[in-house]
Amino acid sequence: MKHQLRLAALVVSALMVGSNVSAGPLLVTLDTSSLSGTQTVVFGLTNFDANSNTVVLSDFAFGGGSAVPSTVDCTFGGTFSGLGCSGDLSTNVTLLDVDPTATFFLQQFDPGSALSFTLDATSNFTGPVPDQFSMFVCDAILSTCYSDDGSGALLLLDLNAGPISPASFVLFGASGPGLPAPVVTAIAPEPATVSLLLAAAAVAACRRRRGQSLN
Repeated sequence: MKHQLRLAALVVSALMVGSNVSAGPLLVTLDTSSLSGTQTVVFGLTNFDANSNTVVLSDFAFGGGSAVPSTVDCTFGGTFSGLGCSGDLSTNVTLLDVDPTATFFLQQFDPGSALSFTLDATSNFTGPVPDQFSMFVCDAILSTCYSDDGSGALLLLDLNAGPISPASFVLFGASGPGLPAPVVTAIAPEPATVSLLLAAAAVAACRRRRGQSLN
């Protein structure tokens, strides 16, 4: 029995290490210490694929800064319908790809040392082009978005049916305002989650052992 428990613990520990690399939730952190004055963060979900996808952003932190209330815009200045966009930076933001073109969320914030949030997303894909999540940081009036890439984005993520990991993201810096590229890291599971998985693995090992002894 002790051998089975030790084996289960080793197997589940290995699985947990793998899951930290290959799955969400993920923490996105952007160093905003070079920014001053009110800025705008923009999140987009472009609808390229027939399958539906959802992106949920939560646990926003501003490193001493703060979100600007009552500045939420889900139409990108009237460009899009606003369908599939809800929430705000004080709680969480949800993007659903129900608009045939794209769903966008934007809100102003006063930057502190860093902007960070947790990202959870589905990754459904049938082809030929995957849905894409994007993140932009722009000035207060959206006249300039900071990026060294032609898309203007600091972060791009294709929802192409594969497991979402930090390596799934395409990241860009912005040399103009001195913004480094965002950093994406896996969030370790809570200890209680690990304990539950270990217990489940131990029970499964005991059942297999019983089944073998009966044969």
